[in-house]
Amino acid sequence: MGTPFLEIKGVKKAFNGRVVLDGIDLTVDRGSITTIMGKSGIGKSVLLKCIAGLVDYDAGEILLDGQSCIGANCGKDSPRLSYLFQQNALFDSMTAAENVAFPLVETTRMRRREIRRKVKELFEQLDLGDVANKYPAEMSGGMQKRVALGRALITQPQLILFDEPTTGLDPQRKNSVFTMVADYRKRFDFTAVMVSHDIPEALFVSDRVAWVDKGVVRFVGSPTDLELTRDPELVEFVHHRNGLLSDLAGQQGRSALFSDWPELRKKFDEFIVATCATERRRPGSDLGLKRFVSYREAVSSVKDLAREGSSIYFLDERHFGFAVKSKPDQPPLAQVLRSLKELNDAQPLTVMTSYQWSARSYRLAALPSPSALWTLEDLPSADVVSANALSA
Repeated sequence: MGTPFLEIKGVKKAFNGRVVLDGIDLTVDRGSITTIMGKSGIGKSVLLKCIAGLVDYDAGEILLDGQSCIGANCGKDSPRLSYLFQQNALFDSMTAAENVAFPLVETTRMRRREIRRKVKELFEQLDLGDVANKYPAEMSGGMQKRVALGRALITQPQLILFDEPTTGLDPQRKNSVFTMVADYRKRFDFTAVMVSHDIPEALFVSDRVAWVDKGVVRFVGSPTDLELTRDPELVEFVHHRNGLLSDLAGQQGRSALFSDWPELRKKFDEFIVATCATERRRPGSDLGLKRFVSYREAVSSVKDLAREGSSIYFLDERHFGFAVKSKPDQPPLAQVLRSLKELNDAQPLTVMTSYQWSARSYRLAALPSPSALWTLEDLPSADVVSANALSA
């Protein structure tokens, strides 16, 4: 394994005796997107400012491409970085083109004609030509974000720090910003470190995730590793939205499933998981009203069978499950599939988005932990009957 592009070693920072960073250790690979998450006020933005050299840290070391000096005053061969602020920090008195040109005007001796050429070229690459002469007040929030990112890119940085890049944007524009970050990372070949509260949307574009809590990094790994974590505090932080939805659905949530799992394995033989698939699955993890209605209808369709088993558990926004005893003469999975098929067949053909429910059953004896239910791997199935197989 090569040397990390960004290395943060034991970084500490306190303000007036209040410790904010208490020994942060983190590495970031070249060309990757790493998302830093944590509760509000925990020091995530302070960490970004320490990396950028905007705030002096009290102890530790930060290396970028092996160098400890980061910024414009470190010489022309030093690693280049840009910082994208929460509120964009565009100058109201400057046009979009002037805002993007600002870093070159202030930090280089480049001729004005060359600066204008570079800005025009970048605006063409980012499809921003129609706003070049507009002021920030004349642009939408999403367009301001694109101009701010253009300003970050104009110096051809090797590292871009994104501080809450979707602050103040509606859900649709938030998804657009994350898509833009992922797209531009590939097109302009930079490394990204992003602070975000938008879970799970930010995770879809992230290679690694770091959770900062109580001044230290308590978790670092891939989004898949994050999904399978057993740390109770991290589970609560990441899945708080699922907790709300499970309450609305009137079901037990993920935390209850982990707590009940040992007892479920003693009392029951199988765990049935119902899954919703849609024809139009958008990026992110938004649970629209129509899909939530379909979810509740699916739960209602199997509730009689579930009464003979355990509680119904809300697994995530497309899955629920419950434990049952095996019945060779009346396989529980077959009964669930028949009920779900009736629900699928009852949907009008005129709807733009179809919600199709299916189910599988897993041997509880083969699953020491419910974590396996969230993996993409095929699990040992008690019965691999599909809903379509019951159409005859």
